Amino acid sequence: MSDTTALAHASPNRAFLWVDLTRQPSTSLSDSLDGAFEIRRVREPLHIFSAISIHAPAFVCFEFEACGESGESDARGIESLTRVRNEHPTLPVLVIAGPGSMIVALWALRLRVWDLLIKPVAHDELSQRILALASMIPAAQSGIRHVVEPASTSLPHTAVAPSVLRRTSPAVAYVAAHFDRKIGLEDVAGLCQLSPWQFCRAFRKEHAMSFGQYLLHFRMERACERLALPDALVKQVAYAVGFNDVSYFTRSFRREFGVCPSAYQLTARPHLEPRAEMCEASLG
Repeated sequence: MSDTTALAHASPNRAFLWVDLTRQPSTSLSDSLDGAFEIRRVREPLHIFSAISIHAPAFVCFEFEACGESGESDARGIESLTRVRNEHPTLPVLVIAGPGSMIVALWALRLRVWDLLIKPVAHDELSQRILALASMIPAAQSGIRHVVEPASTSLPHTAVAPSVLRRTSPAVAYVAAHFDRKIGLEDVAGLCQLSPWQFCRAFRKEHAMSFGQYLLHFRMERACERLALPDALVKQVAYAVGFNDVSYFTRSFRREFGVCPSAYQLTARPHLEPRAEMCEASLG
């Protein structure tokens, strides 16, 4: 069964609310879910609460701008997110933040939202997260239908999905915002309110890899994006993604992708002529 079919099967009659805080509606991830759900879209934060009252959505998704540079928009979104969590504590909330939106990510975790995703988000991953949320709706349906009741008569949010929110999400958000600089294990463990040992164990359990591997993969992906840009130099890209040693960056890149950075550039930008900064023979 495809993700889209499974989504529709999991919750055929329940619409959900998508709060689109992106600058351009055409860039919203909600378009990839059309046909799987009846989605109620809102672009103005002031309309969120009337939409909740009118449509009684199964859950709410807040999508923030990808670039993480919309300070005023992020502030308004955080304010609305806080109000939704306070006034509708049993209503599941999914937050999709930009890679530079560290403040948004931390607020989402502080407010104990159901789940947090950091852009870029692949269609399959988004579908899987929505499917997981949709699959739990029937069990929590009575709580969702009564979201307009006072908080004192509502179930605590943790009763809706106690184990879904990842304990290491603050570390993932921190990597997305600070991958270009040194990141210490103790620092990210502290963000998650865990000891380094607890953090390493939790991270491997939640992501099926070590934190070091995750950080390396993330940096390599950002390096590929930059290497494809016109006039990008391997040395500049290495520094831009958090490496201080270009030779180490080159070796790491080759282990990850099977080719050195300059060879990857020729593939990503086929119009380029072979450059003088091809991999040194000593690295082979």
